[in-house]
Amino acid sequence: MAVPDWWTTGETRCSAPVEDTVYFDKAATTACLNAPAPAAVREVSALAVLDADSGYGEMLVREMAAIGEVDGHEVVERENCEEWFDGVCRRLFAVPSEGVVFAVTIAEEGDGDYDTIRDSLRILPDNLTTVPLATREGWTPAWGAEPKVTDALVDQLKDAGLSVETKTVERPSNDDGGDYASFPEGSLLDVSPALGSVIAVGGTVTVTVSGRSLDQSR
Repeated sequence: MAVPDWWTTGETRCSAPVEDTVYFDKAATTACLNAPAPAAVREVSALAVLDADSGYGEMLVREMAAIGEVDGHEVVERENCEEWFDGVCRRLFAVPSEGVVFAVTIAEEGDGDYDTIRDSLRILPDNLTTVPLATREGWTPAWGAEPKVTDALVDQLKDAGLSVETKTVERPSNDDGGDYASFPEGSLLDVSPALGSVIAVGGTVTVTVSGRSLDQSR
C-alpha cells in the first residue's frame, strides 16, 4: 500500500500519531502522562494497521461491508468514518483473509487521499514479504527508540525469517547537547529497508544503532 513519501514510520505518542506517519495500532488504551492534545492529532495524517483477528480490530470488521476484491481477496469497508479523537474521523477498510484492518486519517488535502491509499492495496506474491511494522509487543519503533525496543525489533525481524545486519554509528565528540546527546548506546537510528517496506523473503534488513561518543570510545 502506498502513502506519500514524506510520511514517517512509528511517530506516535501514547498510541496516537504526532507526525504524518504509518504505524501499528494496538487499539488499546495506554497509560500515559504526556498524551498529545486532540488539537495536535487533528493536524496529523496517518495510516494505522490493526489486527483484524482479535479484539477491537475483529469488532471493526464485523461492521464492514464488502466493496470488492484485490487479487482474489475480499476487501470490506466501514460506510462511515470513525470519530477517534475529538474532531478526528478516520476511514476504515480491511482484508479479512489477511487478518488486517487499515485506518486512514487525512488532515488536509495536500497530505494524500483516502481513496488513492485504499486503491493502492496489493497482495504480495509468495516470494515477497514486508519488513515487520511492529515488535511482538505491538509497538512500531521510531528513530531514537531505546535499546530494549531495538532489541525487540531485531528479534521480530528474525522471527519473520529475515536476516539482520546491525550497524553501529559512533556519536561525534562535538555533538554535546545535539541529537544523540541523550541516546543510550544501542538506540535506534535507522532501519533499511524501512519498517513496512516490501522485501524478498529471507532478505536482509540493516538496523543502525547509536554507539558511544568518540570521546568515550578512546
